[in-house]
Amino acid sequence: MAAVVAPPPPSAAPGGGGSSSRTESYVDTKRKDDVRIANITAARSVADAVRTSLGPRGMDKMIASPNGDVVITNDGATILNRMEVLQPAAKMLVDLSKSQDATAGDGTTTVVVLAGALLKHCLPLFSPPASTPRSSPTPSTSSPSRPLRS
Repeated sequence: MAAVVAPPPPSAAPGGGGSSSRTESYVDTKRKDDVRIANITAARSVADAVRTSLGPRGMDKMIASPNGDVVITNDGATILNRMEVLQPAAKMLVDLSKSQDATAGDGTTTVVVLAGALLKHCLPLFSPPASTPRSSPTPSTSSPSRPLRS
């Protein structure tokens, strides 16, 4: 015996109203941008955590584990391996660091800081464009000096 499932009524569309055709769909671009911004922010926080350990004046980090062990290091790979990262986009930076370590054996902190800097410059792409007044072209630049003949 096969069960028959009726399609949802048209009033159940996410847009609140009925949909006149199957090709119409509800697209929430604001929520997509909010999720992307949250992912970028989480990944940048991981990059910022290791950024201060880079360079000749790099600072040491003290990492305490849940069982009470304390590690003090300025090695980016150790910092990232000991961090408990739950956010998926931030985990991607940790995986990026592990991949860099497996491939080259060095540069784990640099690759994460570089990725964080790239993400920082991506954030303005999600903000609405600033309204700039359009200047109308001046008559001397918009029309030729002599009439065109056809």
